[in-house]
Amino acid sequence: MATFTTDGKLCIERQLEVNTSVKEFDDLITLFDINETCRWITENNFLKVCLQFPDELLGVSTKVYEEIRKKVDVDLYILGDTSYASCCVDSVAAMHVQGDAIVHYGHSCFSKTNIPVFTVLPKHSVNVEATIKALGETFHADVRLCLFYDVGFNHCKDLISKHWFECYPLSYISFVEIEEKPNKYLGRVIRNKDGEEFAVEVLKDCMCIHLGTRGQTLFNYTISIAASAWYLLDPNTNKLESLEETAWFKRRRFLVEKCKDANVVGILVCKLAGEQTKEIISRMKQLCKVNGKKSYIVSVGKPNVPKLANFPEIDIYVMIACPENDLYSARDFYKPIVYPYELEVALNSNREPYFITHVTDYEQLLPGRPHHCDINHIQETTDVSLITGKIRETKVDTHDGSSTDLAEKQNWALESIGQNLQDRSWKGLEQKLGETEVKMAEEGRKGIPIQYSDEPK
Repeated sequence: MATFTTDGKLCIERQLEVNTSVKEFDDLITLFDINETCRWITENNFLKVCLQFPDELLGVSTKVYEEIRKKVDVDLYILGDTSYASCCVDSVAAMHVQGDAIVHYGHSCFSKTNIPVFTVLPKHSVNVEATIKALGETFHADVRLCLFYDVGFNHCKDLISKHWFECYPLSYISFVEIEEKPNKYLGRVIRNKDGEEFAVEVLKDCMCIHLGTRGQTLFNYTISIAASAWYLLDPNTNKLESLEETAWFKRRRFLVEKCKDANVVGILVCKLAGEQTKEIISRMKQLCKVNGKKSYIVSVGKPNVPKLANFPEIDIYVMIACPENDLYSARDFYKPIVYPYELEVALNSNREPYFITHVTDYEQLLPGRPHHCDINHIQETTDVSLITGKIRETKVDTHDGSSTDLAEKQNWALESIGQNLQDRSWKGLEQKLGETEVKMAEEGRKGIPIQYSDEPK
């Protein structure tokens, strides 16, 4: 048996090496904007500040902490394992220590927050002149283009702007924008050579080029911003690659049809910061209500397959999260996960059923935003599912408040799923206060399941 398994003692006693070297971060003051951070803390008179680091920067977090403590007298806390995603500001963790503000390090999705935030973006090196000149073989100066770039290149945006507009004076640049602006979209604002700002619709007839590498950010751009073509320019190789997401759109249209088939919808909350989260949850509930579907709010922290498997009654999940979350495309879950926009397309009769661009940022669906659309109370309808081939029948009232049929159906749905939970043989950990005998703490088992310390060899 030992030939096929690992000795348990080796697993337990093995020493793990954690890389805490800061050789690659020789100039901490510049790379992590130490002086700017301290100035921001001092000017705003913050007393308790949280430093939020992604996993890849935890090794240098204590060094940054020490550098800031040398310059300002303030209580500092390091936030490591974030509540949802490292690109989002973890206001939940900050609330645990009653923090006044957060300094966010690393890649950011620029989502709105309800706590003051100072963003420190990564800084990557790039040969701007050589990279932009490499485009001259493909695009002429009179072509209308728009350049996007990774947040890691934001520190040299002035140099990028200088060389870009010298080569393409009629084109645009999508600048990273931390502050809120009317034309801000997915953390970017589009400007021309004269600094004028434009809405994202101006790119409809442009060819867009992303300077950087593949990732969720680039993916969001290609599916949500209508452009004549999308290209990826890798600064490491200076090679240009054409991008198409046809297969992805086919799957999302399939999931829209799954939304129509679903009877029970789980609203999966993976983001708590901002009033917009409450608004989109209310909108998703309203959509389900007018279509006669049951909806339940599910909040389980970071979602994974075992957690969501505890709710077999739910047919499909609509996830309330930032656009950078990659769980939307995951296929490991027993039930599919969709964007709020896909539930909107499936259940809102006012929306166009076929889409060529996607809305990944749910804030765009709220009142006053470009992609908002009123919800109508639908009548009794019958159609055929394109997945199962069976007839779908929707029975709802045509007038809001004129009948109690829908309210009764919702109440019955609550009682139904509550009864399902009560009938389960295992319901999770229970305290059973007063029922369990109090005992002294005892030393438990040591080892791993294949060989505990108190078992004979």
